[in-house]
Amino acid sequence: MRGWARLLWFLALMVAAPAIGQTIMERLVTPGPLSSAHARLESRCDSCHSSFRKEAQNGRCTACHRGVGADIASGTHFHGRFGPARSGACKTCHSDHKGRGFGLIQLNRASFNHAFTDYPLTGAHQRVGCASCHNGNDYRGVPRDCASCHARKDPHHGQLGRACQNCHVTTAWKSLQGFNHASTGFALTGAHRSATCASCHAGQRWKGLATTCVSCHTKDDAHRGSRGTNCAQCHSTASWSGATFDHASTGFPLIGGHAAATCASCHGAGNANKHPSRSCFACHASDDTHKGQNGTDCASCHNPRSWKQTSFDHDSTGFPLKGAHRTAACSGCHKLPPKQAKPPVTCIGCHAADDAHKGGNGTDCARCHNATGWKAVSFNHNTMTRFPLAGAHARAKCEACHTAPGVKTRLAVECASCHAKDDAHAGRLGRDCARCHSSEAWKGKIRFDHDLTRFPLIGKHAGLACASCHADKTFAVKGTACQDCHDDKHHNGTLGQPAQCRSCHNPVDWRSWSFDHDKATRFALTGKHQGLICSACHSRVGDPAKLGTRCIDCHRRNDVHRGAFGEECQRCHLTTDFHTIQMNSAR
Repeated sequence: MRGWARLLWFLALMVAAPAIGQTIMERLVTPGPLSSAHARLESRCDSCHSSFRKEAQNGRCTACHRGVGADIASGTHFHGRFGPARSGACKTCHSDHKGRGFGLIQLNRASFNHAFTDYPLTGAHQRVGCASCHNGNDYRGVPRDCASCHARKDPHHGQLGRACQNCHVTTAWKSLQGFNHASTGFALTGAHRSATCASCHAGQRWKGLATTCVSCHTKDDAHRGSRGTNCAQCHSTASWSGATFDHASTGFPLIGGHAAATCASCHGAGNANKHPSRSCFACHASDDTHKGQNGTDCASCHNPRSWKQTSFDHDSTGFPLKGAHRTAACSGCHKLPPKQAKPPVTCIGCHAADDAHKGGNGTDCARCHNATGWKAVSFNHNTMTRFPLAGAHARAKCEACHTAPGVKTRLAVECASCHAKDDAHAGRLGRDCARCHSSEAWKGKIRFDHDLTRFPLIGKHAGLACASCHADKTFAVKGTACQDCHDDKHHNGTLGQPAQCRSCHNPVDWRSWSFDHDKATRFALTGKHQGLICSACHSRVGDPAKLGTRCIDCHRRNDVHRGAFGEECQRCHLTTDFHTIQMNSAR
Protein backbone atom coordinates (compact mmCIF):
# COMPACT_ATOMS: atom_id res chain seq x y z
CA MET A 1 0.00 0.00 0.00
CA ARG A 2 2.86 2.34 0.67
CA GLY A 3 3.98 2.14 -3.01
CA TRP A 4 0.59 3.14 -4.40
CA ALA A 5 0.45 6.01 -1.97
CA ARG A 6 3.76 7.39 -3.17
CA LEU A 7 2.72 7.21 -6.84
CA LEU A 8 -0.51 9.04 -6.19
CA TRP A 9 1.40 11.69 -4.29
CA PHE A 10 3.81 12.21 -7.25
CA LEU A 11 0.98 12.55 -9.73
CA ALA A 12 -0.70 15.06 -7.51
CA LEU A 13 2.41 17.19 -7.54
CA MET A 14 2.53 17.16 -11.36
CA VAL A 15 -1.13 18.13 -11.65
CA ALA A 16 -0.60 20.96 -9.24
CA ALA A 17 2.43 22.33 -11.14
CA PRO A 18 0.71 25.30 -12.88
CA ALA A 19 -0.13 26.68 -9.54
CA ILE A 20 3.33 26.41 -8.10
CA GLY A 21 5.56 27.14 -11.27
CA GLN A 22 7.80 24.65 -12.93
CA THR A 23 6.89 21.17 -12.09
CA ILE A 24 9.23 18.62 -10.79
CA MET A 25 8.90 16.68 -14.05
CA GLU A 26 9.81 19.74 -16.08
CA ARG A 27 12.80 20.27 -13.85
CA LEU A 28 13.84 16.74 -14.42
CA VAL A 29 13.56 16.83 -18.28
CA THR A 30 14.86 20.39 -19.05
CA PRO A 31 17.99 20.32 -21.32
CA GLY A 32 19.64 23.18 -19.46
CA PRO A 33 19.32 26.79 -18.32
CA LEU A 34 17.81 29.35 -20.73
CA SER A 35 19.74 32.27 -22.15
CA SER A 36 19.66 35.51 -20.22
CA ALA A 37 17.12 36.91 -22.73
CA HIS A 38 14.67 34.09 -21.84
CA ALA A 39 15.65 33.68 -18.18
CA ARG A 40 12.38 35.14 -17.00
CA LEU A 41 10.54 32.34 -18.82
CA GLU A 42 12.47 29.53 -17.25
CA SER A 43 9.67 28.76 -14.76
CA ARG A 44 7.04 28.80 -17.55
CA CYS A 45 7.89 26.17 -20.16
CA ASP A 46 4.53 26.56 -21.85
CA SER A 47 5.58 30.06 -22.97
CA CYS A 48 7.71 28.44 -25.66
CA HIS A 49 6.57 24.78 -25.68
CA SER A 50 3.22 23.08 -26.22
CA SER A 51 3.06 19.71 -24.58
CA PHE A 52 3.08 16.93 -27.08
CA ARG A 53 2.73 19.44 -30.02
CA LYS A 54 6.10 20.06 -31.57
CA GLU A 55 4.69 21.75 -34.70
CA ALA A 56 3.10 24.48 -32.58
CA GLN A 57 6.42 25.71 -31.22
CA ASN A 58 6.93 28.39 -33.95
CA GLY A 59 3.61 29.90 -33.03
CA ARG A 60 4.79 30.25 -29.44
CA CYS A 61 7.87 32.16 -30.71
CA THR A 62 5.93 34.58 -32.94
CA ALA A 63 3.45 35.11 -30.15
CA CYS A 64 6.20 36.99 -28.36
CA HIS A 65 8.18 38.14 -31.37
CA ARG A 66 5.22 39.68 -33.16
CA GLY A 67 7.39 41.75 -35.54
CA VAL A 68 9.13 38.65 -36.85
CA GLY A 69 5.75 36.96 -37.22
CA ALA A 70 4.49 39.93 -39.25
CA ASP A 71 7.58 39.73 -41.46
CA ILE A 72 6.97 36.05 -42.19
CA ALA A 73 3.32 36.70 -42.93
CA SER A 74 4.07 39.62 -45.28
CA GLY A 75 7.19 38.12 -46.91
CA THR A 76 9.30 41.15 -45.95
CA HIS A 77 12.51 41.69 -44.04
CA PHE A 78 14.94 38.85 -43.52
CA HIS A 79 12.56 36.29 -41.98
CA GLY A 80 10.00 36.88 -44.70
CA ARG A 81 12.48 36.80 -47.62
CA PHE A 82 14.89 34.03 -46.58
CA GLY A 83 13.24 30.66 -47.32
CA PRO A 84 14.62 28.59 -44.40
CA ALA A 85 13.70 31.36 -41.96
CA ARG A 86 10.22 31.66 -43.41
CA SER A 87 9.31 27.95 -43.42
CA GLY A 88 11.75 26.28 -41.00
CA ALA A 89 11.65 25.87 -37.24
CA CYS A 90 12.83 28.89 -35.25
CA LYS A 91 14.98 26.70 -33.05
CA THR A 92 17.04 25.66 -36.09
CA CYS A 93 18.85 28.98 -35.84
CA HIS A 94 17.83 30.19 -32.37
CA SER A 95 18.41 27.23 -30.03
CA ASP A 96 18.18 27.78 -26.27
CA HIS A 97 18.84 25.93 -22.95
CA LYS A 98 22.61 26.43 -23.38
CA GLY A 99 23.20 28.68 -20.50
CA ARG A 100 22.74 32.28 -19.54
CA GLY A 101 25.68 33.58 -21.58
CA PHE A 102 24.73 31.84 -24.85
CA GLY A 103 23.62 34.18 -27.65
CA LEU A 104 20.34 33.33 -29.34
CA ILE A 105 21.38 35.03 -32.59
CA GLN A 106 24.26 33.05 -34.08
CA LEU A 107 24.99 35.28 -37.14
CA ASN A 108 27.96 34.82 -39.49
CA ARG A 109 28.54 38.44 -40.42
CA ALA A 110 31.18 37.65 -43.04
CA SER A 111 28.89 35.46 -45.15
CA PHE A 112 25.52 37.08 -44.41
CA ASN A 113 23.70 38.08 -47.59
CA HIS A 114 22.12 41.47 -46.89
CA ALA A 115 20.13 41.18 -50.14
CA PHE A 116 17.63 38.99 -48.19
CA THR A 117 16.68 42.07 -46.21
CA ASP A 118 14.63 45.01 -47.34
CA TYR A 119 17.82 47.08 -47.64
CA PRO A 120 20.42 45.66 -50.11
CA LEU A 121 23.87 47.10 -49.51
CA THR A 122 25.25 49.19 -52.40
CA GLY A 123 28.19 51.53 -52.88
CA ALA A 124 30.07 52.47 -49.75
CA HIS A 125 27.55 50.57 -47.57
CA GLN A 126 29.15 47.32 -48.73
CA ARG A 127 32.42 48.27 -47.05
CA VAL A 128 31.18 49.32 -43.59
CA GLY A 129 30.98 46.99 -40.59
CA CYS A 130 27.64 45.72 -39.24
CA ALA A 131 28.04 47.59 -35.96
CA SER A 132 28.14 50.91 -37.86
CA CYS A 133 24.40 50.57 -38.40
CA HIS A 134 23.28 47.78 -36.04
CA ASN A 135 23.53 48.57 -32.32
CA GLY A 136 24.08 45.39 -30.31
CA ASN A 137 21.70 42.65 -31.48
CA ASP A 138 19.13 44.98 -32.99
CA TYR A 139 19.09 43.76 -36.55
CA ARG A 140 15.47 44.33 -37.41
CA GLY A 141 14.53 47.70 -36.04
CA VAL A 142 17.24 49.78 -37.78
CA PRO A 143 15.67 52.65 -39.84
CA ARG A 144 16.40 52.72 -43.57
CA ASP A 145 16.30 56.47 -44.32
CA CYS A 146 19.66 58.19 -44.92
CA ALA A 147 19.17 60.92 -42.37
CA SER A 148 18.89 58.41 -39.50
CA CYS A 149 22.57 57.56 -39.96
CA HIS A 150 23.96 60.66 -41.71
CA ALA A 151 22.26 63.47 -39.86
CA ARG A 152 25.54 64.56 -38.31
CA LYS A 153 27.09 64.85 -41.81
CA ASP A 154 24.21 66.84 -43.29
CA PRO A 155 25.68 70.24 -44.30
CA HIS A 156 22.14 71.48 -44.88
CA HIS A 157 21.23 70.93 -41.24
CA GLY A 158 17.92 69.38 -42.17
CA GLN A 159 16.74 72.32 -44.28
CA LEU A 160 16.31 70.06 -47.33
CA GLY A 161 14.46 67.31 -45.45
CA ARG A 162 15.49 63.75 -44.77
CA ALA A 163 15.37 62.40 -48.35
CA CYS A 164 19.12 62.61 -48.87
CA GLN A 165 18.87 60.13 -51.77
CA ASN A 166 17.32 62.86 -53.94
CA CYS A 167 20.82 64.27 -54.39
CA HIS A 168 23.33 61.90 -52.84
CA VAL A 169 24.26 58.36 -53.87
CA THR A 170 25.67 55.46 -51.85
CA THR A 171 28.88 55.41 -53.89
CA ALA A 172 30.23 58.41 -52.01
CA TRP A 173 28.52 61.02 -49.85
CA LYS A 174 30.07 63.87 -51.85
CA SER A 175 29.03 62.41 -55.18
CA LEU A 176 25.78 64.02 -56.29
CA GLN A 177 23.27 62.63 -58.74
CA GLY A 178 21.10 64.71 -61.06
CA PHE A 179 18.67 66.41 -58.78
CA ASN A 180 15.66 67.52 -60.80
CA HIS A 181 15.88 71.22 -60.15
CA ALA A 182 12.84 71.78 -62.37
CA SER A 183 10.75 70.49 -59.46
CA THR A 184 11.63 73.72 -57.63
CA GLY A 185 10.07 75.84 -60.38
CA PHE A 186 13.50 76.97 -61.67
CA ALA A 187 14.80 74.53 -64.30
CA LEU A 188 18.57 74.58 -64.80
CA THR A 189 19.62 75.24 -68.42
CA GLY A 190 22.85 76.15 -70.19
CA ALA A 191 25.72 77.09 -67.87
CA HIS A 192 23.43 76.73 -64.83
CA ARG A 193 23.68 72.94 -65.29
CA SER A 194 27.41 72.93 -64.53
CA ALA A 195 27.27 75.49 -61.72
CA THR A 196 27.80 74.27 -58.17
CA CYS A 197 24.86 74.39 -55.76
CA ALA A 198 26.75 76.74 -53.44
CA SER A 199 27.32 79.28 -56.25
CA CYS A 200 23.61 80.18 -55.95
CA HIS A 201 22.69 78.77 -52.53
CA ALA A 202 25.37 80.56 -50.57
CA GLY A 203 25.30 80.03 -46.82
CA GLN A 204 23.03 77.01 -47.19
CA ARG A 205 20.11 79.19 -48.12
CA TRP A 206 17.68 76.96 -49.96
CA LYS A 207 14.40 78.77 -49.74
CA GLY A 208 13.19 82.19 -50.77
CA LEU A 209 15.83 82.79 -53.44
CA ALA A 210 14.91 85.21 -56.28
CA THR A 211 14.79 83.72 -59.80
CA THR A 212 15.62 86.87 -61.80
CA CYS A 213 18.96 87.08 -63.61
CA VAL A 214 19.97 90.33 -62.01
CA SER A 215 19.54 88.86 -58.53
CA CYS A 216 22.66 86.76 -59.18
CA HIS A 217 24.43 88.61 -62.00
CA THR A 218 24.45 92.22 -60.84
CA LYS A 219 28.23 92.10 -60.56
CA ASP A 220 28.44 90.77 -64.15
CA ASP A 221 26.32 93.61 -65.61
CA ALA A 222 28.72 95.56 -67.82
CA HIS A 223 25.93 98.07 -68.46
CA ARG A 224 25.71 98.95 -64.76
CA GLY A 225 21.93 98.84 -64.86
CA SER A 226 21.62 101.21 -67.83
CA ARG A 227 19.80 98.52 -69.83
CA GLY A 228 17.37 97.66 -67.08
CA THR A 229 17.09 94.44 -65.12
CA ASN A 230 15.68 92.16 -67.83
CA CYS A 231 18.99 90.49 -68.69
CA ALA A 232 17.22 87.71 -70.61
CA GLN A 233 16.45 90.17 -73.42
CA CYS A 234 20.06 89.87 -74.56
CA HIS A 235 21.75 87.16 -72.55
CA SER A 236 21.01 83.46 -72.28
CA THR A 237 21.97 80.76 -69.83
CA ALA A 238 24.28 79.24 -72.46
CA SER A 239 26.86 81.98 -71.93
CA TRP A 240 26.73 85.35 -70.19
CA SER A 241 29.18 86.81 -72.73
CA GLY A 242 27.10 85.81 -75.76
CA ALA A 243 24.38 88.42 -76.20
CA THR A 244 21.33 87.53 -78.27
CA PHE A 245 19.44 90.81 -78.20
CA ASP A 246 17.17 91.19 -81.23
CA HIS A 247 18.33 94.56 -82.45
CA ALA A 248 15.69 94.47 -85.18
CA SER A 249 13.16 95.33 -82.49
CA THR A 250 14.76 98.82 -82.33
CA GLY A 251 14.00 99.50 -86.00
CA PHE A 252 17.69 99.14 -86.94
CA PRO A 253 18.40 95.47 -87.84
CA LEU A 254 22.05 94.48 -87.53
CA ILE A 255 23.23 92.92 -90.77
CA GLY A 256 26.61 92.39 -92.41
CA GLY A 257 29.46 94.00 -90.50
CA HIS A 258 27.05 95.50 -87.99
CA ALA A 259 26.13 92.03 -86.74
CA ALA A 260 29.72 91.39 -85.68
CA ALA A 261 30.28 94.81 -84.12
CA THR A 262 30.36 95.19 -80.37
CA CYS A 263 27.56 97.11 -78.64
CA ALA A 264 30.06 99.68 -77.33
CA SER A 265 31.30 100.49 -80.84
CA CYS A 266 28.02 102.32 -81.45
CA HIS A 267 26.60 102.88 -77.97
CA GLY A 268 29.86 103.77 -76.26
CA ALA A 269 31.15 102.42 -72.97
CA GLY A 270 28.45 101.73 -70.43
CA ASN A 271 25.72 102.51 -72.98
CA ALA A 272 26.62 106.18 -72.84
CA ASN A 273 24.95 106.76 -76.21
CA LYS A 274 21.59 105.10 -75.80
CA HIS A 275 20.16 106.33 -79.11
CA PRO A 276 22.95 106.75 -81.67
CA SER A 277 22.17 108.17 -85.09
CA ARG A 278 21.10 105.70 -87.76
CA SER A 279 22.74 107.45 -90.70
CA CYS A 280 25.87 105.83 -92.11
CA PHE A 281 27.81 109.05 -92.21
CA ALA A 282 27.24 109.67 -88.50
CA CYS A 283 29.42 106.64 -87.67
CA HIS A 284 31.56 106.30 -90.78
CA ALA A 285 32.66 109.83 -91.53
CA SER A 286 36.24 108.86 -90.67
CA ASP A 287 36.03 105.97 -93.16
CA ASP A 288 34.86 108.21 -96.04
CA THR A 289 37.70 108.26 -98.55
CA HIS A 290 35.74 110.78 -100.62
CA LYS A 291 35.98 113.34 -97.81
CA GLY A 292 32.31 114.18 -98.21
CA GLN A 293 32.67 115.09 -101.90
CA ASN A 294 30.13 112.41 -102.86
CA GLY A 295 27.62 113.51 -100.26
CA THR A 296 26.54 111.79 -97.06
CA ASP A 297 24.29 109.12 -98.56
CA CYS A 298 26.83 106.32 -98.09
CA ALA A 299 24.16 103.66 -98.62
CA SER A 300 23.87 104.57 -102.31
CA CYS A 301 27.24 102.79 -102.85
CA HIS A 302 28.21 100.98 -99.67
CA ASN A 303 26.44 98.25 -97.74
CA PRO A 304 26.73 96.82 -94.23
CA ARG A 305 28.45 93.63 -95.44
CA SER A 306 31.71 95.42 -96.09
CA TRP A 307 32.60 99.09 -96.22
CA LYS A 308 35.09 98.42 -99.04
CA GLN A 309 32.57 96.54 -101.18
CA THR A 310 30.41 98.97 -103.09
CA SER A 311 27.01 98.16 -104.53
CA PHE A 312 26.29 101.36 -106.47
CA ASP A 313 24.08 100.67 -109.50
CA HIS A 314 26.23 102.15 -112.22
CA ASP A 315 23.70 101.07 -114.85
CA SER A 316 21.54 103.97 -113.76
CA THR A 317 24.22 106.41 -114.96
CA GLY A 318 23.86 105.45 -118.64
CA PHE A 319 27.19 103.62 -118.62
CA PRO A 320 26.53 100.01 -117.50
CA LEU A 321 29.60 98.32 -116.05
CA LYS A 322 30.45 95.10 -117.85
CA GLY A 323 33.38 92.70 -117.78
CA ALA A 324 36.53 94.13 -116.23
CA HIS A 325 34.75 97.43 -115.58
CA ARG A 326 32.82 95.71 -112.78
CA THR A 327 35.98 94.91 -110.83
CA ALA A 328 37.73 98.19 -111.50
CA ALA A 329 38.15 100.59 -108.61
CA CYS A 330 35.97 103.69 -108.77
CA SER A 331 39.08 105.86 -108.75
CA GLY A 332 40.31 104.09 -111.86
CA CYS A 333 37.84 106.15 -113.92
CA HIS A 334 36.70 108.85 -111.53
CA LYS A 335 39.91 110.79 -111.09
CA LEU A 336 37.85 113.68 -109.77
CA PRO A 337 34.63 113.60 -107.72
CA PRO A 338 31.57 112.97 -109.94
CA LYS A 339 30.15 116.36 -108.99
CA GLN A 340 33.23 118.07 -110.41
CA ALA A 341 33.89 116.11 -113.57
CA LYS A 342 32.36 113.07 -115.24
CA PRO A 343 34.71 110.67 -117.02
CA PRO A 344 34.26 110.08 -120.77
CA VAL A 345 32.10 107.13 -121.88
CA THR A 346 34.09 106.29 -125.03
CA CYS A 347 36.76 103.60 -124.92
CA ILE A 348 39.51 105.83 -126.27
CA GLY A 349 38.60 108.43 -123.66
CA CYS A 350 40.04 106.16 -120.95
CA HIS A 351 42.22 103.73 -122.89
CA ALA A 352 44.26 106.00 -125.15
CA ALA A 353 47.36 105.03 -123.23
CA ASP A 354 46.56 101.35 -123.80
CA ASP A 355 46.15 101.73 -127.57
CA ALA A 356 49.01 99.75 -129.07
CA HIS A 357 47.97 101.06 -132.52
CA LYS A 358 48.63 104.66 -131.44
CA GLY A 359 45.39 105.73 -133.09
CA GLY A 360 46.32 104.10 -136.37
CA ASN A 361 43.15 101.96 -136.34
CA GLY A 362 40.87 104.82 -135.36
CA THR A 363 39.08 105.47 -132.11
CA ASP A 364 36.36 102.81 -132.31
CA CYS A 365 38.12 100.37 -129.97
CA ALA A 366 34.93 98.33 -129.50
CA ARG A 367 35.25 96.98 -133.06
CA CYS A 368 38.04 94.68 -131.83
CA HIS A 369 38.21 94.97 -128.03
CA ASN A 370 35.58 94.25 -125.36
CA ALA A 371 35.05 95.00 -121.70
CA THR A 372 35.96 91.46 -120.63
CA GLY A 373 39.67 92.05 -121.23
CA TRP A 374 41.58 94.67 -123.20
CA LYS A 375 43.94 92.05 -124.61
CA ALA A 376 41.11 89.73 -125.64
CA VAL A 377 40.44 90.79 -129.23
CA SER A 378 37.04 89.92 -130.66
CA PHE A 379 37.39 91.49 -134.16
CA ASN A 380 35.81 89.15 -136.73
CA HIS A 381 38.11 89.25 -139.69
CA ASN A 382 35.94 86.79 -141.60
CA THR A 383 32.79 88.92 -141.66
CA MET A 384 34.20 92.39 -141.30
CA THR A 385 36.80 92.23 -144.11
CA ARG A 386 37.17 90.83 -147.62
CA PHE A 387 39.81 88.40 -146.39
CA PRO A 388 38.56 85.54 -144.13
CA LEU A 389 41.29 84.19 -141.90
CA ALA A 390 41.93 80.48 -142.27
CA GLY A 391 44.76 78.11 -141.36
CA ALA A 392 47.93 79.84 -140.22
CA HIS A 393 46.33 83.22 -140.91
CA ALA A 394 43.88 82.62 -138.03
CA ARG A 395 46.80 82.11 -135.62
CA ALA A 396 48.91 85.02 -136.84
CA LYS A 397 49.12 88.25 -134.87
CA CYS A 398 47.49 91.32 -136.35
CA GLU A 399 50.82 93.14 -136.71
CA ALA A 400 52.27 90.29 -138.75
CA CYS A 401 50.25 91.56 -141.72
CA HIS A 402 49.23 95.02 -140.62
CA THR A 403 52.68 96.53 -140.30
CA ALA A 404 51.26 99.98 -140.95
CA PRO A 405 48.07 101.46 -139.45
CA GLY A 406 44.96 100.24 -141.19
CA VAL A 407 43.60 103.75 -141.66
CA LYS A 408 46.67 104.58 -143.74
CA THR A 409 47.37 101.38 -145.65
CA ARG A 410 44.78 98.91 -146.88
CA LEU A 411 46.26 95.51 -147.58
CA ALA A 412 45.67 93.62 -150.81
CA VAL A 413 44.06 90.18 -150.46
CA GLU A 414 46.30 88.28 -152.90
CA CYS A 415 49.01 86.03 -151.44
CA ALA A 416 51.90 87.73 -153.21
CA SER A 417 51.13 91.02 -151.49
CA CYS A 418 52.38 89.53 -148.20
CA HIS A 419 54.43 86.52 -149.30
CA ALA A 420 56.54 87.94 -152.11
CA LYS A 421 59.66 87.47 -150.00
CA ASP A 422 58.67 83.83 -149.43
CA ASP A 423 58.30 83.15 -153.18
CA ALA A 424 61.06 80.70 -154.08
CA HIS A 425 60.01 81.03 -157.73
CA ALA A 426 60.95 84.71 -157.79
CA GLY A 427 57.62 85.60 -159.39
CA ARG A 428 58.16 83.44 -162.44
CA LEU A 429 54.99 81.46 -161.70
CA GLY A 430 52.82 84.53 -161.26
CA ARG A 431 51.13 85.98 -158.14
CA ASP A 432 48.42 83.37 -157.67
CA CYS A 433 50.23 81.40 -154.95
CA ALA A 434 46.96 79.71 -153.94
CA ARG A 435 47.19 77.49 -157.00
CA CYS A 436 49.77 75.38 -155.15
CA HIS A 437 50.06 76.63 -151.58
CA SER A 438 47.44 76.67 -148.80
CA SER A 439 46.94 78.97 -145.83
CA GLU A 440 47.57 76.12 -143.38
CA ALA A 441 51.34 76.15 -143.94
CA TRP A 442 53.42 77.82 -146.64
CA LYS A 443 55.94 74.99 -146.73
CA GLY A 444 53.43 72.25 -146.14
CA LYS A 445 51.82 69.96 -148.68
CA ILE A 446 51.65 71.43 -152.16
CA ARG A 447 48.28 70.82 -153.72
CA PHE A 448 49.25 71.51 -157.40
CA ASP A 449 47.66 68.85 -159.62
CA HIS A 450 50.37 67.85 -162.10
CA ASP A 451 47.90 65.61 -163.91
CA LEU A 452 46.30 68.73 -165.37
CA THR A 453 49.53 69.44 -167.24
CA ARG A 454 50.84 67.73 -170.40
CA PHE A 455 52.93 65.47 -168.17
CA PRO A 456 50.87 63.48 -165.62
CA LEU A 457 52.98 62.09 -162.80
CA ILE A 458 52.83 58.29 -162.76
CA GLY A 459 55.09 55.54 -161.46
CA LYS A 460 58.33 56.76 -159.93
CA HIS A 461 57.47 60.32 -160.93
CA ALA A 462 54.52 60.45 -158.53
CA GLY A 463 56.64 60.22 -155.38
CA LEU A 464 59.30 62.69 -156.36
CA ALA A 465 59.67 66.10 -154.80
CA CYS A 466 59.02 69.00 -157.14
CA ALA A 467 62.63 70.12 -156.89
CA SER A 468 63.82 66.75 -158.19
CA CYS A 469 62.80 67.85 -161.65
CA HIS A 470 62.38 71.58 -161.11
CA ALA A 471 65.74 72.15 -159.45
CA ASP A 472 65.74 75.87 -160.22
CA LYS A 473 62.22 76.19 -158.69
CA THR A 474 61.06 78.15 -161.68
CA PHE A 475 58.67 75.36 -162.62
CA ALA A 476 58.99 76.45 -166.23
CA VAL A 477 58.25 73.88 -168.90
CA LYS A 478 61.31 71.73 -169.57
CA GLY A 479 59.75 69.34 -172.03
CA THR A 480 57.88 66.09 -171.73
CA ALA A 481 60.41 63.77 -173.36
CA CYS A 482 62.45 61.47 -171.14
CA GLN A 483 65.73 62.82 -172.44
CA ASP A 484 64.70 66.29 -171.23
CA CYS A 485 65.46 65.10 -167.70
CA HIS A 486 67.34 61.82 -168.14
CA ASP A 487 70.77 61.88 -169.80
CA ASP A 488 71.53 58.83 -172.04
CA LYS A 489 74.41 57.57 -169.91
CA HIS A 490 73.82 53.91 -170.68
CA HIS A 491 73.45 53.81 -174.44
CA ASN A 492 75.48 56.96 -175.10
CA GLY A 493 73.55 57.76 -178.29
CA THR A 494 73.87 54.29 -179.87
CA LEU A 495 70.08 54.01 -179.97
CA GLY A 496 69.64 57.40 -181.54
CA GLN A 497 69.98 61.03 -180.72
CA PRO A 498 67.91 62.25 -179.06
CA ALA A 499 67.26 58.94 -177.37
CA GLN A 500 63.71 57.64 -177.56
CA CYS A 501 63.68 56.23 -174.00
CA ARG A 502 59.96 55.57 -173.87
CA SER A 503 60.31 53.07 -176.74
CA CYS A 504 61.77 50.62 -174.19
CA HIS A 505 61.49 52.12 -170.68
CA ASN A 506 58.47 53.17 -168.53
CA PRO A 507 58.03 55.36 -165.39
CA VAL A 508 57.29 52.38 -163.16
CA ASP A 509 60.88 51.05 -163.21
CA TRP A 510 63.73 52.32 -165.39
CA ARG A 511 65.45 48.92 -165.38
CA SER A 512 62.35 47.13 -166.54
CA TRP A 513 62.18 47.52 -170.32
CA SER A 514 60.10 45.70 -172.94
CA PHE A 515 61.23 46.61 -176.53
CA ASP A 516 59.87 44.14 -179.16
CA HIS A 517 62.61 44.09 -181.89
CA ASP A 518 60.66 41.79 -184.18
CA LYS A 519 57.63 44.09 -184.45
CA ALA A 520 59.18 47.49 -184.01
CA THR A 521 61.96 47.04 -186.66
CA ARG A 522 62.53 45.46 -190.06
CA PHE A 523 64.98 42.98 -188.55
CA ALA A 524 63.49 40.14 -186.61
CA LEU A 525 65.89 38.56 -184.11
CA THR A 526 66.35 34.84 -184.71
CA GLY A 527 68.88 32.23 -183.76
CA LYS A 528 71.95 33.58 -182.11
CA HIS A 529 70.60 37.11 -182.47
CA GLN A 530 68.10 36.40 -179.73
CA GLY A 531 69.30 37.30 -176.23
CA LEU A 532 72.05 39.63 -177.36
CA ILE A 533 72.43 42.92 -175.53
CA CYS A 534 71.59 46.01 -177.52
CA SER A 535 75.20 47.21 -177.63
CA ALA A 536 76.27 43.96 -179.35
CA CYS A 537 74.84 45.37 -182.56
CA HIS A 538 74.20 49.04 -181.69
CA SER A 539 77.70 50.02 -180.71
CA ARG A 540 78.01 53.19 -182.71
CA VAL A 541 76.34 56.51 -182.17
CA GLY A 542 73.55 57.03 -184.62
CA ASP A 543 69.98 56.33 -185.54
CA PRO A 544 69.30 52.54 -185.29
CA ALA A 545 66.68 52.81 -187.99
CA LYS A 546 69.37 53.71 -190.45
CA LEU A 547 71.48 50.60 -189.80
CA GLY A 548 71.63 47.93 -192.54
CA THR A 549 69.72 44.69 -192.21
CA ARG A 550 72.11 42.44 -194.21
CA CYS A 551 74.42 39.99 -192.46
CA ILE A 552 77.49 41.58 -194.09
CA ASP A 553 76.58 44.92 -192.45
CA CYS A 554 77.54 43.44 -189.08
CA HIS A 555 79.64 40.38 -189.91
CA ARG A 556 82.01 41.65 -192.56
CA ARG A 557 85.01 41.03 -190.35
CA ASN A 558 83.78 37.51 -189.77
CA ASP A 559 83.72 36.72 -193.56
CA VAL A 560 86.38 34.05 -194.03
CA HIS A 561 85.78 34.26 -197.74
CA ARG A 562 86.80 37.88 -197.72
CA GLY A 563 84.09 38.76 -200.18
CA ALA A 564 84.85 35.97 -202.65
CA PHE A 565 81.29 34.69 -202.46
CA GLY A 566 79.63 38.07 -202.40
CA GLU A 567 77.76 39.80 -199.59
CA GLU A 568 74.72 37.51 -199.35
CA CYS A 569 75.84 35.46 -196.38
CA GLN A 570 72.34 34.09 -195.78
CA ARG A 571 72.68 32.02 -198.95
CA CYS A 572 74.87 29.59 -197.05
CA HIS A 573 74.89 30.53 -193.40
CA LEU A 574 72.13 30.36 -190.78
CA THR A 575 71.53 32.61 -187.73
CA THR A 576 71.38 29.49 -185.61
CA ASP A 577 75.08 28.73 -186.03
CA PHE A 578 77.45 30.60 -188.33
CA HIS A 579 79.60 27.54 -188.89
CA THR A 580 76.69 25.46 -190.09
CA ILE A 581 76.51 25.63 -193.94
CA GLN A 582 73.22 25.22 -195.71
CA MET A 583 73.23 25.98 -199.38
CA ASN A 584 70.12 27.85 -200.35
CA SER A 585 69.91 27.78 -204.13
CA ALA A 586 66.77 29.85 -204.05
CA ARG A 587 68.77 32.75 -202.89
